[in-house]
Amino acid sequence: MRRMEEALNLENRRKIYGFISKNPGTYLREMERDLGMQPGLLSYHLDYLERRELLRIEDDGYRKRYFPGAEYKLKGRKVISLLRLDSPRKILIHLLVNGSTSFRDLLPAVGVSKSTLSYNMKKLTAAGVVQVVRSERELVYRVDDPDEVADLLISIRESLENDAVDRFVDIWSKLSG
Repeated sequence: MRRMEEALNLENRRKIYGFISKNPGTYLREMERDLGMQPGLLSYHLDYLERRELLRIEDDGYRKRYFPGAEYKLKGRKVISLLRLDSPRKILIHLLVNGSTSFRDLLPAVGVSKSTLSYNMKKLTAAGVVQVVRSERELVYRVDDPDEVADLLISIRESLENDAVDRFVDIWSKLSG
């Protein structure tokens, strides 16, 4: 606890840590824009907080995403990183609400090109979030652990500002209740 107090003794660090706590999986440019800090100053404080293990970083291949140090295990950080991206989030919401779905049926539901859907399905399966099973003549996709993914989506929903997420939470609450 003392280490946390020392690390957060500066106002900028408290602001950064508070922002990341409210927006797990956020990235540098998002923080830069929302906190109004210069990238160099922000990077310095992020590095400081990470070295003191108050933050964890998950590199999703395009950007580093920041998480409160002790709150999320590796798989949770990976799922949140994917949920922060528009197409993977749409795919996961569709699979959570509708269950196992073929590529052909996902295409109009998600509203992206075949190549974009294919790319995102590979990303989701490689991360272990979605499983692929053969059903008769086609591949069918399903969320590996729907309760975990739904819980993570619900936990970060305020930081996503998305009507589809709000609708999902309403539906999921009714199904779970």
